[in-house]
Amino acid sequence: MEFLGINVFDEEANGRRYIEGRRVPYPAGYDDGNRIAGLYGVEGTPTSVFITRTGRVMAIKAGAMDAPTSREILERLLKAE
Repeated sequence: MEFLGINVFDEEANGRRYIEGRRVPYPAGYDDGNRIAGLYGVEGTPTSVFITRTGRVMAIKAGAMDAPTSREILERLLKAE
């Protein structure tokens, strides 16, 4: 399992400062032109997109997520593969 952060709807420098200031423990990139956001229908942040290793989108969750919800979605994702 891998986690990846993508900065959308913000300037690249602002996203970089946020990531560095919070010591985000996973790789993060910048969505120049919000193309990735458009592909997944992201309209606001935070939004989590759960994708299998074969590229199938299992869930898209807009808004903050609590631990039980995260766990449930991740368990479904792992069983799907």
